[in-house]
Amino acid sequence: MFFRSFTLALLFFFPTLNWGQKLIGNKEYPEILWGKDQEFDTSDFPNGSFIYHKDDFILARGKLFQGEPPKSNGSFTYGQETITNSGKWNNDTIELILSGKPNKRTEVIKRLEAGIRFDPQFFPFRYNLGRLYSLEMNYEKALVEFEYAKAEMPEYFKTYLHIAILSEITRQVYYAIMNYKLAVEKNPYDTEALIRLADHYLATGLKNRALLYLNKALKIEEESPNVKLGFARLEMEKGNFHIAYKIFNRTTLTTAEGKPKPYDKKFHYYFAETASKVTDYETAEEQYTKMLSFTNDPFFATVSSKVIARRRDIAKKFAEAKRTQLDDSEEETAPPNE
Repeated sequence: MFFRSFTLALLFFFPTLNWGQKLIGNKEYPEILWGKDQEFDTSDFPNGSFIYHKDDFILARGKLFQGEPPKSNGSFTYGQETITNSGKWNNDTIELILSGKPNKRTEVIKRLEAGIRFDPQFFPFRYNLGRLYSLEMNYEKALVEFEYAKAEMPEYFKTYLHIAILSEITRQVYYAIMNYKLAVEKNPYDTEALIRLADHYLATGLKNRALLYLNKALKIEEESPNVKLGFARLEMEKGNFHIAYKIFNRTTLTTAEGKPKPYDKKFHYYFAETASKVTDYETAEEQYTKMLSFTNDPFFATVSSKVIARRRDIAKKFAEAKRTQLDDSEEETAPPNE
């Protein structure tokens, strides 16, 4: 099938990050990244390739990540359409979900399911459908799709991350830890799996073990927002909210050149929670709002956007009340007019 002409370029993050952008259809997507000391062999990409979109979806491209993906070795029908290119069908489908309209998810799922019936070995269909099922909180189905995706592309580390996250949600703790460790093994230059392992041990009260994984992540990339998030979470668990607040405040989400760093978007949620604890309600409202702007983030596979919206509204009310209180206080202390 179409899959056999494709190879996924694995994305690796390492201490000296090279983060480029590629313009595809008037939109910018992250450039493919190779790990430290990895050899780039063009023979690995004979006809087509895959790229990773920053919203955690997989897109199909032509040879060496350029142009349209090659046509399939067959066709299938969807409604009145005849689909001859699985890669383009996948890309057009993901474009629907990237439009920011949650009501498009049902249609996107149907399209990906139709694609899988035609080509069950096509990695982007499996991975992307797993992501959509996760966002719909259909965890068992999501796990099945990611297991299939892992079978097709066993070297891609993010698939193991999703399996681990879903396994935690469904209380398969041993399997979750195993897959987090496999994600670390598949990509030793990325910090996300280490941070999630630290999160797991924080949640179970094993702070020393959490610190062990945070220190491992720190050695990979000191200035990573994800690493800073991990240490802030550790302080939050200890009840040191002012320290956590300082960590969040001092963390930059852009490089020295002003380019955005890749980071886990739940950074905004925990920053908001911490800001609320130290009564900086304006920052809390701002950070909750930022979190809500990432409608397709994996975070919303476990926390409803309605919950975040409610917390934002509460923070907004407290911020307004605090401003009113400060205004009244200033009026009371102002010297009388001569």
